[in-house]
Order: sequence, then structure tokens, then C-alpha cells
Amino acid sequence: MPGTAGAAMPGVWGRGGCAFVCAARREILTGPPGGDRRLITGFEESRRFLVDPRRSRASVRQVPSGPASAMSVTDMDPPQHTRLRRLLSGAFSASAVERRLPGIERRAHTLIEGMRAAGPARDVQAEFCIPFAYAVHCDLLGVPENARSTLYGWSCARSTAADVDGAALYRAELGLYEAVGELLDRGDLQSGLLRDLLAVHRRGHLPAGEVTGLAASLFFDGHVLAASQLANALLCLFTHPRWIPRLLAEPALWGPVLEETLRFSPAITIGMTRIDTTGRRAAVAFGLANRDPQAFENPDQFEPTRTGPHHHLSFGRGPHHCLGAALMRAELHTALPALLTRLPGLRPAVEDRTLRWTSTTTMRGLRALPLTWDR
Repeated sequence: MPGTAGAAMPGVWGRGGCAFVCAARREILTGPPGGDRRLITGFEESRRFLVDPRRSRASVRQVPSGPASAMSVTDMDPPQHTRLRRLLSGAFSASAVERRLPGIERRAHTLIEGMRAAGPARDVQAEFCIPFAYAVHCDLLGVPENARSTLYGWSCARSTAADVDGAALYRAELGLYEAVGELLDRGDLQSGLLRDLLAVHRRGHLPAGEVTGLAASLFFDGHVLAASQLANALLCLFTHPRWIPRLLAEPALWGPVLEETLRFSPAITIGMTRIDTTGRRAAVAFGLANRDPQAFENPDQFEPTRTGPHHHLSFGRGPHHCLGAALMRAELHTALPALLTRLPGLRPAVEDRTLRWTSTTTMRGLRALPLTWDR
């Protein structure tokens, strides 16, 4: 099925914007006519592809690339990838995120109280999901409150959008790199990963340009994906409302329910393109791999209690497994129960068929999610 990268494919989005597999073919070619990127949609092939050491990320990167892109671990191969990811992984580990749970909970409750004070109906995407995901991300990095607004603007400008050209993205990346450099130069970081990276630099293990580029790359798409995933998960619950009273009565169900929202309606669309030793390009279509009927029984049904040997691929697999997976899970586990318990009767304020979605070759999410609740 040849097509244009980022173009909508008929029959791919169903009720509530959730993806479903409608074609028998397990691969799709994307890109301009004559393009050579193969899109992998089969679950088992995707699993093998994601851990195949013959597939290179670094060979895909454009040269010259922006100063932050050049230091993004998602665009690296071992051993450089191994060395730099090791510097970051501790801060994003499950144990480190668990220690941050009280702060994550405070962020959620503060925003929810703001919504309660303003009264229904509110756009939960704009008033909760986006500020919550960004605040939690900045807390982990240790970004001072007075620097967050500027960095947010550059970060969102740098995030890939369907209507942004390469030159605009490059300018945004330069702006982000410069703003992060100014933050690091201020020398007033009190905690967080950015302070830790500066300490590595001062010990002589990271040149100044590398530490700034690596720090700036941490403001790429992570918090945007997290915000979209929060809204996607909420919509999954609203379009399958029988689960809401069960979750309120049986909190132990939250784990499997949230994992099923990640499988059923992932914010990520197409993963990182990789090149093999013959120069062929390929990438995984995560939403379609998660709906492979060879791997999941009744894959187009939202079924949190499903059993089986397979797990969704929404965080990837192997060396490039999502660095922020534990953080996003903690955000989902904190935010969604808090919203449903502190805003009684929480429900959509509009019909789901009227909701508008935005989709790029890397992510998909709601433009807005208006909700109301009982006073």
C-alpha cells in the first residue's frame, strides 16, 4: 500500500480515535512514490526488528543535524548509545520514579483542584494533561519554575508536527539548544538530572557541547507523548464506561486497565526508522502491531483482563526501549484515579464523534477533550 508519509490511511482510526487493523497485509510502504521505508505491522516481526543489532539508527540521521539531535540517544547506535543512555537511565528507572511519586501526586492534585475551582466543563487536555506531563518531566530534570515557560515554547516548536517544515524545526532546535545552554550556565540547578549531567561534565566526562545537546534532547517529544497518552487513556475509559465503576471499586484493576489502554490506543504511531546492512529502511507501526490477531485474541476489543503470553509494544523493545516508560506509567497510575475520584461523575462534555485528533508520523492525540462532572 504505497502512500505519503503522515497521510491518513482509510479505516485505520475507529471509534474514539482508536486504531484497528483492517488489512490482511502485514507491511506497508511509506514515503513519496518510490520511497523505500517498509512499515512493519506484524507483532512477532516487530519484536525481532526492535532488537536486531544489524538495524542502525545512527545511519538514518541527517548530516549535518541539529546540536540536540546529534546528542539524542534515540538516534545513536552502540557503543555511543550505551555510554550516554547509561548517564540518563538511573533518573528514569522504576525505583527513581517511585521515589518521586509524592511529588507526582501533588502535581496532579494541584491541577485537579484548579479545575474544581473553575467548575465544569473544562478541557482536560489543556488544563490537566499537558501541564501535568510537562511539570512532572521538568521536576525530574530539575528545571527551575522560572525557566519552564520559555523551554516549553521551544520544546513544542521542536516537536514534529504535520504542518512544520524541516527548516522551522531546525530553527526551533537551535532556540531550544540556546535556551538550555543559558539554563545550564546559570549554575542554580538545585536537583534533578540536568544537575547530574553538569556534574559529569565537570568531572571531564562530557564536553560542554555534548552536555548541552544531551540536555536539550531531553525536551524533545517525551512530555508531549505523555500528555497525549493520558488523554487517550481517559477516552478509552469513557468509550468503555463499564470499567469505571469497577476501577473505583477494585483499585487492583488499574494496572491491567492502563496497560490495555497503552495497547489499544497508543500515543505513538510509527517508531524510529532503522537501516539494515543493505541500505533498506524500515520502521514499526506500533498501533497496528498491537492489534495483530496472530498475537492477541480479539485484538480490536478493549479487554483489560485478557490473558496470553504477549505484551504490547507501545514502549518499544530492546536497547531503544522507551527511556520514560516508568515515568509515563507512574503518570497514568497517578492521574487517572485522581481525576475519577476527585471529580465525581467525570464524563465527556461532547460526543466522541465530534472530537478532533492530530496525527503525525510519530504521534497521535486529541486536540481537546472537554469534560464535565457533578458539582
